[in-house]
Amino acid sequence: MNYYYCDLIVAADPRYAPRPAEFDLGSEAPRCAWHWRFVCDHCGEPGHFASRFFCPRSGRLLCRNAGRVESETGDFWNWHYWYVLECPDCGERHPGLDRAEFTGPHPWQLDREASAARRWLASEPHVIRYPSKRLPRVDLDRVTDADISATWSANADLWDAGYDERGDENRRYLSDPVLLALLGDVRGQRVLDAGSGAGYLARAMAKRGARVVAVENAARFHELAIAYQQREPIDVEFHHASISAMLFLPAASVDAAVANYVLMDVRHYEAAVAEIARVLKPSGRFVCALTRWSLDGRWHVPAADSPRIEDRAYWMDDDYFIRRAGYIQWGQFKPFLSFHRPLRDYIAACRTAGLELRDLDEPELTEEGLQTLHPVRAQYYRRVSFAYILKFVKT
Repeated sequence: MNYYYCDLIVAADPRYAPRPAEFDLGSEAPRCAWHWRFVCDHCGEPGHFASRFFCPRSGRLLCRNAGRVESETGDFWNWHYWYVLECPDCGERHPGLDRAEFTGPHPWQLDREASAARRWLASEPHVIRYPSKRLPRVDLDRVTDADISATWSANADLWDAGYDERGDENRRYLSDPVLLALLGDVRGQRVLDAGSGAGYLARAMAKRGARVVAVENAARFHELAIAYQQREPIDVEFHHASISAMLFLPAASVDAAVANYVLMDVRHYEAAVAEIARVLKPSGRFVCALTRWSLDGRWHVPAADSPRIEDRAYWMDDDYFIRRAGYIQWGQFKPFLSFHRPLRDYIAACRTAGLELRDLDEPELTEEGLQTLHPVRAQYYRRVSFAYILKFVKT
């Protein structure tokens, strides 16, 4: 019998005594009681042992929703980091039960009676996996720009909180270096940021010497962009509008355009591409970033409740050729509307609009990212390609 976490630990420390698997039997990740799910005294819900934290002072077992959780780095057994809770009961920092078992303050190590009674252990025999959880699809013909604005606006503040002046991890260490290299020198040029969000890329291009026109459909993102502009005025002209109808921009009025992870979230993408082509000057360049996966893409995780990214076994996807609208969601974000189309649809739309494909790249983790990120996270970004970056020129 494979004991999953016990086997991982034994591989790192042959002295460790694996325990018999009792839970999730028949799955790819059968687990012993110590590595199963534990019920939180804060919310009453069961959860993965690595995301449960014991407070010796209060005697309570808490989940990651009880207080602020961060990760700390270091090697123990087969792992290179662990989660830590800022305890609401005592104010101290407590490690997750995986680290607690390694260092000693696991509640079952501290209290034999609690161990014998299996206190906090969830009674559920397995993790529910079926049917697979998929967010709903929606009628493609009934989605409007207002619908898209509403779902993205609902996530705008949380989304923006994860950014700095260089965007998030993906943009900083993977896609933006490629996008900006393909865009080339923008000094003294007028550049359109189509679907500009809160404006981090527009501001970055302005600091490189561009005169930027930023257009954003989601109302809350536009408000955040204006707030940034008021705090730090810069050469960016912000517009709240759909990039499918930019009638306020004259034809042949920009030297270059970017759409950074935007077109797959636009209902009328062909009209958006035609508008971008219209406002570009002859020989103007258009660079866009597109996600690689469909609406149903997801990681397969044998221990389906695990919070650890290294427990993700491989990437799965489905229905690649079916054009559709639906909701996607990850992390703490609320579901938001997006669309899936094969890559060829975007290239065809650009060709129809008079834009010729000149280059295509799949961003890899940069050397800066490799040196900056934790090795586990760096390995995560090196496993699969997350995006395509395409460069077109107006003919």
